[in-house]
Amino acid sequence: FLSSSLLAPLANADIKIGVISSSTGPIALVGIPQKNTIPLLPTSAGGEKITYLPLDDGSDPTATVKAFKKLIDEEHVDAIIGPSGSGNAMSVIQFAAESGTPMLAPVGTAAVVLPMTEQKKWVFKTTQNDDLIAEALVEHMKSTGVKT
Repeated sequence: FLSSSLLAPLANADIKIGVISSSTGPIALVGIPQKNTIPLLPTSAGGEKITYLPLDDGSDPTATVKAFKKLIDEEHVDAIIGPSGSGNAMSVIQFAAESGTPMLAPVGTAAVVLPMTEQKKWVFKTTQNDDLIAEALVEHMKSTGVKT
């Protein structure tokens, strides 16, 4: 028998989402819009408050790893959105798997999810694959007569 006062803290647990974007450095073209999306995200779901914890990795995979570990070990996030770059995402897959933290990867490369492995089952790719875009670009180039 548990009293409702003991269960109240469990029912009101905040959802913490880490966000790693490359808002500086060479990937900033992608990372800045991702960072700017944070204020548009929902602040509650199912009656629970959602808190977003944004970090900039400076487009550096080593900084991505540090940010990822900080969000997991110090902030105890429930999930992570990011990072912005494919190489950066590849560098943290093992940490998502080891901690059981879902990672929403807004990157082009299919390598973050294929071939599917025990580690990659924690990664959810949110964009179309890079080969799909490349195919569309090449078809457009052919149809408009681009030769070089």
